[in-house]
Amino acid sequence: MKTHALVVAIAMTIVAAAPLAHADKIVASGAVKAFKGPEGAVVLMVEINDSKEMLVLFKNTGGTIEGKTQRYRFEDLGKGTKNVYIDVKRGSKTNRNNLCSARDGEWECYVPGKPSDTLPLQYSEDLSSKTKLDDVLAAYKP
Repeated sequence: MKTHALVVAIAMTIVAAAPLAHADKIVASGAVKAFKGPEGAVVLMVEINDSKEMLVLFKNTGGTIEGKTQRYRFEDLGKGTKNVYIDVKRGSKTNRNNLCSARDGEWECYVPGKPSDTLPLQYSEDLSSKTKLDDVLAAYKP
């Protein structure tokens, strides 16, 4: 009887772990988009996993994630409104922290570790065409 319970427990553990392994896989949903900000700041973004998440790489911005690619949630609300965010649990509540937002195609970001000023961004076709997905993935450490 104990052997049967052990086999069931192991099988349930394997089934429960399987979706997590698949959820961690990164599949690009589009090309890398590059945005330029003031004073040489660059933000690279690529939608992943059926456009439900976004990889974001900050360059020349300072802050705690300078030069690191981070994984965030992504939502497209339509009519030019998009949000890149992370959910933070505090006790029994979950708070949404927006990192970047687009309104009518105009992006702005909050740089973690910097003052609460926003960073206005302009899309760069030239830099986007030169940037490869591997550039963003090389700076990603899960």
